[in-house]
Amino acid sequence: MESLSYQLLVIDDTTHALLLVDGEQGEIIAEMPYPLEYTPTELRLSSDYSKAYMPVIGTNGTGAIFVANLEQKSVYRLPVQLPPPAQFTLAPDDTCAYIADPNGRLYSLTIPSMSLVSWGNPEEASCVGLAASSTAVYSVWEQDNQGFLAVFTPKGELVQEFPIPGIPTNIILDDAGYTILIPFTSTAFTLEGIIVFKPTEANESNPSTMISDTCLYPQDKSSSPAYPCHVAISSTEQVAYIVNEESGSITVIDLPSATITRHIKLGRSISCLHLLPSSNLAIATSHIFADLSMIDLANGRLLSTTNTERQLLGYIAVIPLPISE
Repeated sequence: MESLSYQLLVIDDTTHALLLVDGEQGEIIAEMPYPLEYTPTELRLSSDYSKAYMPVIGTNGTGAIFVANLEQKSVYRLPVQLPPPAQFTLAPDDTCAYIADPNGRLYSLTIPSMSLVSWGNPEEASCVGLAASSTAVYSVWEQDNQGFLAVFTPKGELVQEFPIPGIPTNIILDDAGYTILIPFTSTAFTLEGIIVFKPTEANESNPSTMISDTCLYPQDKSSSPAYPCHVAISSTEQVAYIVNEESGSITVIDLPSATITRHIKLGRSISCLHLLPSSNLAIATSHIFADLSMIDLANGRLLSTTNTERQLLGYIAVIPLPISE
């Protein structure tokens, strides 16, 4: 019988190192340092889990990408000069990366050839998230206290734009590359919630035909926003767990019907959520507390938090490992 174990890849800001950690035992397997003058902005695994790509911004304002070879347990820098990568994602085949700088300009980086191409940027708009399938690049933008989804071909051709009913905070694409989820926070005239886009025809010449469902949070008596900011999707792709950073909670949504089914109150701020393989457990990161939390999603409770002097940045990766029993 085969079951799944896992490792964690964690960024330790105290020692400026990527930590490869045994997920079940919590023991550090390897520490892979990176230069002190760089600050990571994301962490993405390759499709075969053998590498991790870490975009960074240097103290001089330039950008770079470091790659962790998880088999050799070493880190190296890609030999290319980059703009500061405020947003970053990988194509499913790992041959191309997509980058947005702090001014909202988009770029594609062909990794084998190290060729960087500028796509331009929408006027006076800020990119708050990127995601990519094999047929399209999805970008979400904030502009004038509202937002929109812009869909590009992998060659950088703008195909279509879709409005967002609030201020978008992120964009998440499911593993199949079929469902796009965009959490959004409120304006003076809108509620918070999540919008779910599903392409009806996905091909390189026309990746933009979509249907959408909007799930709005109920009106809260509190004046403080929940601030939905990240989404984790179940392996069945039927359930989405929405991280609410300000309210320290998780909203559980049934994806086929786009309806709220549960609300988990944690009592502390979390920023991102990562589901663990073959379990009802998840690990949450926190940009505020720089630690990790273990969450029991089945029973809706916070189990534990890390107790260490290490400052663990909010970007981690879960690496599933098949083991024989």
